[in-house]
Amino acid sequence: MIKSIRLIGIVSSLTLSASVLAAPLDLSSWSALTLNFPGGQPAGNWVLSGGNTAVTQTVNADPSFYLNNINQTQFSIDGSWRVKTSSDNDFMGFVFGYQNSSNFYLFDWKQSAQDFYGADASEGMTIKKMTGATGNGLTDLSLGEFWENEADRGDMEILAQNHSNTAGWADNTLYDFHLDFNVNAGEFSIEVKHGASTLWDVTVSDSTFTSGQFGFYNFSQSQVEYAGFEQIGGVPVPEPTTFFLLSLGLAGLGYSRFKQTA
Repeated sequence: MIKSIRLIGIVSSLTLSASVLAAPLDLSSWSALTLNFPGGQPAGNWVLSGGNTAVTQTVNADPSFYLNNINQTQFSIDGSWRVKTSSDNDFMGFVFGYQNSSNFYLFDWKQSAQDFYGADASEGMTIKKMTGATGNGLTDLSLGEFWENEADRGDMEILAQNHSNTAGWADNTLYDFHLDFNVNAGEFSIEVKHGASTLWDVTVSDSTFTSGQFGFYNFSQSQVEYAGFEQIGGVPVPEPTTFFLLSLGLAGLGYSRFKQTA
């Protein structure tokens, strides 16, 4: 009986520790990553503030990420972001289901239409899926695949769009977003708001990535601030080695109990 209670206690504590509760999230353990394409722009410069609950990417960078370093599934996250300058008109957003620099979901938002890097970008919001073969974004992807938001291109597939003459973000304006990464239903939902006004509320059915990291993203846009992020749920997905050792441990407890009661 004692062995059974211990086994139940261990499983229960693992389940409880897997849940990631409220926030504001401490961003100090997150990691910056920039895909520095040859001849492109500099690496991102991510500066923490607000007691590590806000971060600003300050330079006009190549595709730049700020990742939470947690391979997780089944979560909701809320936060706000804004561009704290009237200079430039490019991309801000976030990534999720991030496996590596070639494979992830990407939400990006362009302020105004612009053709660049041999690609076409309309103003507005786009949800993209990157599926590069090697896992190395500098090998699989191109600046054009990040810039393009009107049609599929290379290893980039567009899953949803909200483009119109009034769909671009405004300078020095705070926006809120909500992401439901509901992989049990084979879908995810994104809502973007400005105050009480909903600018886009979309659900996408796709289960290519059922777990992964979450992170902030911008491209060729400076002074983008991300702040006040809160998360509900979030079950960390163990690495294969960790899962194997955990399984052996639980199996060992069961075997010990069987021997004692035999």
